[in-house]
Amino acid sequence: MLENSHHHKSNSNAHSSHLEAVLNTVIDGIITINSKGIIQSFNPSAVRIFGYSPEEVIGKNVKVLMPDPYHSEHDGYLQNYFNTGDKQIIGKGREVEAQRKDGSVFSMELGVNEMNIIGETMFVGTIRDISDRKAAEEALKENQAKLLAIVDNTVDGLITINNKGIIEHYNKACEGIFGYTLDEVMGKNVKMLMPNPYHAEHDGYLKNYHNTGTKKIIGIGREVEGQRKNGETFPLDLSVSEIKVHGRKLYSGIVRDISERKKSNEKIAQANAELEEFSYRTSHDLRSPLISSIRVLDILVEAIKNDEKDNALMSVGFIKKSLQQLEGLAKDILTLTQTKNEKEDNAQLNVTQLIDDALDKFKYMENFERLDIQVDSQFQGELLAKKNRIILIIENLISNAIKYQDLAKESSTIKISTYREGDNFVLTVADNGLGIPKAHQEKLFQMFKRFHPKVAFGSGLGLYMMKKSVDTMDGNIDFEDRDDTSTFKLTLPQVFSAVTKNV
Repeated sequence: MLENSHHHKSNSNAHSSHLEAVLNTVIDGIITINSKGIIQSFNPSAVRIFGYSPEEVIGKNVKVLMPDPYHSEHDGYLQNYFNTGDKQIIGKGREVEAQRKDGSVFSMELGVNEMNIIGETMFVGTIRDISDRKAAEEALKENQAKLLAIVDNTVDGLITINNKGIIEHYNKACEGIFGYTLDEVMGKNVKMLMPNPYHAEHDGYLKNYHNTGTKKIIGIGREVEGQRKNGETFPLDLSVSEIKVHGRKLYSGIVRDISERKKSNEKIAQANAELEEFSYRTSHDLRSPLISSIRVLDILVEAIKNDEKDNALMSVGFIKKSLQQLEGLAKDILTLTQTKNEKEDNAQLNVTQLIDDALDKFKYMENFERLDIQVDSQFQGELLAKKNRIILIIENLISNAIKYQDLAKESSTIKISTYREGDNFVLTVADNGLGIPKAHQEKLFQMFKRFHPKVAFGSGLGLYMMKKSVDTMDGNIDFEDRDDTSTFKLTLPQVFSAVTKNV
């Protein structure tokens, strides 16, 4: 009996030693406390984690290992558990904060289990220091936040879609480009950002790529059309890359609105074409009067030698007319150069006075006296515009109306009106003269267009210069031919104040 008892006691001691060896070698800290929160055991891993030796903590309240608010709340929690049986942490794992001997606070994972030993309730806490993991997680979050901030603040738009074409990412630049907010596009098919035929073809393209591997745009940059929220279509550069994230196939597209670039390229192409035409036409128009004058000079010399006064005077008249044409062309070329290059600030202008000045300047033009000129100045106050360009427009419109009268008619009329139309200043010049042939009205403001060369000589640059001046002021000029009356209408945007309102 004694032998059996001794043998049982030996087995028990061996089992206890084995259990203690296990507790001493596990990586996790293990702490036991009694129902009063007093520490009963503190394994080597707990020593490593907290920095206390077992002797420093055994017999003390477990609160020594806790920062506030856990420190001050712990006794109340234990009391509440024994009074109500309400378990907040027992049997569950959770992340809490702990405090080392040196006062540093760190994150740990805590698992608590309840046990009963010889009728006494005990609690076993399993502790794992997750400071390094938390630091890594925070660093990852910070890096992700930085990356997201970079992506969201790029000039180019960035869109990510899955293999079904569903939008999964859409940065702030895209909001500016397309007009949709992030919430409006997330989870929607990317087709919503495309006009036809791209809209209708996109699903088929994705399906064909998945079935055949044929790439039409992936890995290649190309120009396509996009569609804004307001329905406007616009050109954009699109570059698509295929990426794999956690085994998922995604497509990342970088988009750039190239509307302004396209407009600039078109303007450059137009300017180059105009320059080429300008070079050809000016050389031709400058050369023709010179060649004619040189030939007539030979006739003049012969007329002088033969004492033919009438022929000599006729030749001089012809040469004078040719030189006047040359002078007029040179003057218009100089004005055109100034119009294109001149940097001029806006000024407050009395447009009624400018009209009166132009009429006074042209009163000696041929056939001026037969004109019935009416000026209806409804616009009172001052016009905010570029003075030299406004003068050029007014003088061109009035001089053309005077120059191209229809002399077959009993009377010629010019009506000049100014008024306010919404937030715009409007000037109209209407006349019953020769007008512009219907077939030529589309080319009205092109360079070197002459519509009545037999009536009067002109460089063909006047209307072109006028249109360039209007464009510089962000205005508009239109022509209307109706009921035997030709009307030019100039419209300029204005910021009206009480001074510039109609009266």
